[in-house]
Amino acid sequence: MDHAIVLLDQGGHVVRWSHAAHRIFGYAPEDVLGKHISFLFTDFDNATGAPLHEQQVATSAGASEDDRWHVRQDGAKVWVSGTLTALRDVSGQLLGFGKVMRDRTDMRAQANTLENRIGEMYSERQHIQEYFAGLAHEFRNALGPVKNALAIIGTGQAGHREQALDIARRQVDVLTHLVRDAAELATMKVGKLELCLAPLDLHEWLPTVVAALTDTAGHKGQVIELLMVAGPVSVEADAQRLHQVVFNLIHNAIKYTPAGGKIWVKLTMEDRSAVIRVEDNGLGIDGALLPKIFDLFTQASVTGSEGGLGVGLSLVKNLVQAHRGVVDVRSEGLGKGSEFSVRLPLGGSS
Repeated sequence: MDHAIVLLDQGGHVVRWSHAAHRIFGYAPEDVLGKHISFLFTDFDNATGAPLHEQQVATSAGASEDDRWHVRQDGAKVWVSGTLTALRDVSGQLLGFGKVMRDRTDMRAQANTLENRIGEMYSERQHIQEYFAGLAHEFRNALGPVKNALAIIGTGQAGHREQALDIARRQVDVLTHLVRDAAELATMKVGKLELCLAPLDLHEWLPTVVAALTDTAGHKGQVIELLMVAGPVSVEADAQRLHQVVFNLIHNAIKYTPAGGKIWVKLTMEDRSAVIRVEDNGLGIDGALLPKIFDLFTQASVTGSEGGLGVGLSLVKNLVQAHRGVVDVRSEGLGKGSEFSVRLPLGGSS
């Protein structure tokens, strides 16, 4: 019952149709007797002459083996592993053909799945190579100013000492951020992300995150405005991990907003959720990129950006989800700014 057996005459017309053929393809014997076997083939295979080619190969070589899609009576496609054998009498005269087929749609689906996984693994490998190349580039970019600052300090010129120290501090902050994201990425890849949850009042906590990036924005001539609802906004959170989330969002806003732009950090409560929004009037996001903006290694390619490693928003998504929260993004398109929203359950919410 697993093997459909069909007998064809010399011209390829059906003369016998087995029970298994009826079961696999849906056609009863009376539906197909006398019909050319091409009715089982797809339009593409018929257009390319596959049925005739199969018969020619079997006539010449004795048998023709192939794996291809065939069409059931209901229009569904089945992946069939088949052999067409030339049948001859004792004198070698061609009598017709015997076609044996087995439905291997399940095997084809498994093969497709494996192919897709291999493709994804290859793509991820390429992204990882690009990530480490980018990481090295970012480290060089940060270490150069630190080296220059140390050289200035080494000259002993008091008037430039504080300025050099300020440069060094800001670049060390960048390096710390890069190392933390890389470590977090490795932690998530091995499934060892752990949170230390405790009550956290976002109304008291959020200004400290904004303050950490105020100078960075100021050096680009940008302004960060903090707008918060009155009163406590309590959540259960890992303060250090949540700091990474908001830091990344504000840092991205600074990165993708031209000099002189503005960034708004907003805190409110909506439907038993604490909501943190980071909005900017910067370069915006292309609509085609929005659905995959939180995927690992996705990096927006927009003119005027300062580049990046494409891991920050993936970290944001994973950390927010670990807090039982949701992060989303809104942008009207390139040149129209963007807004990222983080929603977390309020303290005591289920």
